[in-house]
Amino acid sequence: MDKMTFTTDRTNLTEGEIITVTWDCHEAERVELTIDNGYKATPIDLEFTGTKRFRLNRSKGRTRLTITAWVGGKSYSKTIKVKVTEMPTTHAETVDDNGNTVGGAKRLTEKIGAWWRRQRTIYNERMAALTPEKRLAVRITRWLVAAIILLPILPVLGLMGLLAIEIYLLVFIRRR
Repeated sequence: MDKMTFTTDRTNLTEGEIITVTWDCHEAERVELTIDNGYKATPIDLEFTGTKRFRLNRSKGRTRLTITAWVGGKSYSKTIKVKVTEMPTTHAETVDDNGNTVGGAKRLTEKIGAWWRRQRTIYNERMAALTPEKRLAVRITRWLVAAIILLPILPVLGLMGLLAIEIYLLVFIRRR
């Protein structure tokens, strides 16, 4: 075949975008376009010359567009490879008429978890900046607060907590 043209308006796109294919095989007896997305090859019969637009929805990264023209029992082909990037996904959420998220229990627990992790990071950074003696004082203060809270609720556990603090302090003093 003397003259066969086959072009696309682009060779890089994202899934779901449209590509324009233009061809001219005016000497051909039959023309076919095959779209191979890596999952399936789909042949489409075409006119001898023209332009078509296709939406490339799914691909294994490369889609091959091959035009084949038959003249006198012989076939002639041209292939254009198109890089197809996977479409980014987004988190879907249900929204009411006022634009408020519906069923946000999971989101609330995620927010609380993120807040707790931030607080722990801040606490750890502040503790790292303290001298060892001040870190010990902070630890003992936390134990005392817990024991004081437990005393009216569960007197035995509160007293056991105070006893544990006393033992901890004695061990600490003996080590130094």
